[in-house]
Amino acid sequence: MAGGTSSAPPETSSGSPLGIVAGRGPIPLAVAEAAREEGRAVFIVGIPGETEKEIECFPHEWIKLGALGRTVRAFKSAGCEELVMIGPLTRPELSSLKLDWGGVKFLSRFVKLMRQGDDGLLRGFVDFFEKDHGFRVIPAEQVLKGLAAPPGCWTVKRPDEQAERDIVRGRDLLNTIGRFDMGQGTVICRGIVLAIEGPEGTDAMLTRVAGLPPSLRAAEGSRAGVLVKLPKPDQDRRVDLPTIGVTTVENAARSGLAGIAVETSGALVVELEKLIARANELGLFVVALEGGRHG
Repeated sequence: MAGGTSSAPPETSSGSPLGIVAGRGPIPLAVAEAAREEGRAVFIVGIPGETEKEIECFPHEWIKLGALGRTVRAFKSAGCEELVMIGPLTRPELSSLKLDWGGVKFLSRFVKLMRQGDDGLLRGFVDFFEKDHGFRVIPAEQVLKGLAAPPGCWTVKRPDEQAERDIVRGRDLLNTIGRFDMGQGTVICRGIVLAIEGPEGTDAMLTRVAGLPPSLRAAEGSRAGVLVKLPKPDQDRRVDLPTIGVTTVENAARSGLAGIAVETSGALVVELEKLIARANELGLFVVALEGGRHG
């Protein structure tokens, strides 16, 4: 998969080509499709072993994570001025990085950033592209309209009083631990914190919840508890917003939860209509809070 390169796209009437640093999952491809539908050229840098191989439908280059100099040259050669950084990446082991000269020059900063947690690391990469090399990093939802979570309750089912209390407790918890650069998700059931998202991600957290004793979760034949996913208080919202999709809904249902709460414009939603239809089918609510507040 590594090493494949296609020619850079021409500039269009919509402005310079959009550069995409593509992590895992379907959103990088969705952003590329949205840009192309608007008549804008796209150039994608994919990370071997992380990015979906379907990016090869677009002008692209496969570049290993530590090859920062090559990444910059690829975007410059393609004529990109704006970049979207989208899709999760596995936190790299320093010893496994294949650094080029650009990566070597960034190494001392990278080591310091690794000690600052995920937020610090992401801010460092944004600064690398913007301050060091003159790109503009823009949020994915600026390109893919409808990607940001809309306000209100999206589903037929709505949270009951207990779910409302669980949402408030989850919001308060995440706002507190987020200052320590901890996870963006938690599961609260009847006031009890069942799980806090770690580096393994939301789906793995929900799998843990599904394995808990039934006495801690919903009674058989009923649903209780809420998955709450919010951005960290001080994070750069152009990158690494919480993301939910149909799989999130299905895993929440498998864990016996009653619903999901996110923040309006503080989460990315993959295939909103399909997500709503699946949540209605499974009997879950999905609600977006205004500014992290509910009610």
